Amino acid sequence: MKQNDYNPNGTLLCLTAWASRAMIADLNRRFHEAGLRVTMEQWRVLSHLCDREGLTQNELAGLLLQEKTSVSRLLSGMQRRGYIARKNHDRDGRCNCLFATDTGREVYRLGGVLAGLTTDAAEEGMSPDDLMTCRRVLQQIIRSLRGHPQATPPTAHQDGHAHFLA
Repeated sequence: MKQNDYNPNGTLLCLTAWASRAMIADLNRRFHEAGLRVTMEQWRVLSHLCDREGLTQNELAGLLLQEKTSVSRLLSGMQRRGYIARKNHDRDGRCNCLFATDTGREVYRLGGVLAGLTTDAAEEGMSPDDLMTCRRVLQQIIRSLRGHPQATPPTAHQDGHAHFLA
């Protein structure tokens, strides 16, 4: 292939980025129209905290694949809205444990319904075989880029909602 024949728009990098942005924009629109004062990024935090209470900020940053300072700003806004609470760590006074509040759990629950609608819209017209192949390929990309080729990322929360890997 000649260098001038390369079309970045058709690469997995661009296609997955555009698909992700389209789904996030759709979900954020649904949140806004439903009167939920939450973003996809905040909803991802709630998904982790509802799944695993008491995470530290560093643990959460690792799960989100984000810098600790970015997560700190995100958590501050969520705490102001009453979605999360920070409590002193039992063994290490230098860090806090994070918990979803009752308000945060309700936002997560309602957001899950809307996330399901976004997922349904994104998957419309796709065969079950195509969906299975798509999920398998995306999970392989995630495993490869995270440096854990043998690990299988979780695909669903215990409550049946989609589990966001990053």
